[in-house]
Amino acid sequence: MNSYLRWGLRLIGPVLLIYFLLTSHLEVIGGIIGHLAVVPLLVSLLLYPVFVLVKSWRWILLMDELELDTPPLGRTMILYMIGLFLGGTTPGQSGDFVKAWYLRARGLPLAPVLFSILLDRLFDFVIMALLALLGLWAFSDVFPASLRLAAVVIAALFIVSTPTLMARRPREWLMQVLMPWMPQRVRTVVERWREQFSALTLHPALLLQLLIASGGSAFVTMFRIYVLFLALDLHQVPILAIIATTALIAILQALPISFSGLGVREAVLIPVLAHYGYSQEQALSLSALFFLLNIEHAVFGFLISLRYPLGAISPADAAAAASTPAE
Repeated sequence: MNSYLRWGLRLIGPVLLIYFLLTSHLEVIGGIIGHLAVVPLLVSLLLYPVFVLVKSWRWILLMDELELDTPPLGRTMILYMIGLFLGGTTPGQSGDFVKAWYLRARGLPLAPVLFSILLDRLFDFVIMALLALLGLWAFSDVFPASLRLAAVVIAALFIVSTPTLMARRPREWLMQVLMPWMPQRVRTVVERWREQFSALTLHPALLLQLLIASGGSAFVTMFRIYVLFLALDLHQVPILAIIATTALIAILQALPISFSGLGVREAVLIPVLAHYGYSQEQALSLSALFFLLNIEHAVFGFLISLRYPLGAISPADAAAAASTPAE
């Protein structure tokens, strides 16, 4: 895929957003936002540390299972906030993986850390995929067939790939199948990765902890979104519809067709809110509050990244790096 096509795909979301804005009354949107309830909005914003805490705990579980020298919870939360900032400003949230290079500077091997980040994200997507399928069933007459098909394909991919990568036997089988088709140089790297991933297996205790952490993360996310609906007095939308809609947005935002979900989020919210009698302007106002949460993540993550730039590690981390062999 050449660079022009990649950029063309990434502009799909922003172009959609521009279209929605051009076909709306901006003064009405401004009036709606100007009369929102401040307390629910503040509640949603203040839950950011809880959101980061739960997600960081799940990432620690995965790194521990990979027998990595896991950083303490406070440092992990710092890295997670930096990842949220970079993930929210890149297509498909790919910038989130920079956390691996932070830990590599601390002396951890790169491949297992990247794998832990991948699995951490997949567990989020699995929960959201199941809830998104609920949304497609509930709103089968609302979304076009192309959008429903894209969401089903993505959801199925996440639901199948996560246990395959987590469980040792399916993972080994998958590598055995794929390796003969790989170039020799790639095969050598994959062989080295296999040894580094060998400690990871999906045993019941780990699965239970990961499900609890993922459920907690989803609950915090959904509650933060629910109070945004309350802030704009969108009481006619049922809770199950809010959950399903939020999940569907999360799944579609994984596609590299936008930045920070711009356009994708509105393409879901407008038909759903119209289904309950709300205007396009109200949907765009709600989307602006969704985006405000992304801005919060970006601002805190950016400020923390200035305090902890990539390559600058503490004396304690430097000692750890000196005593731990890198990849």
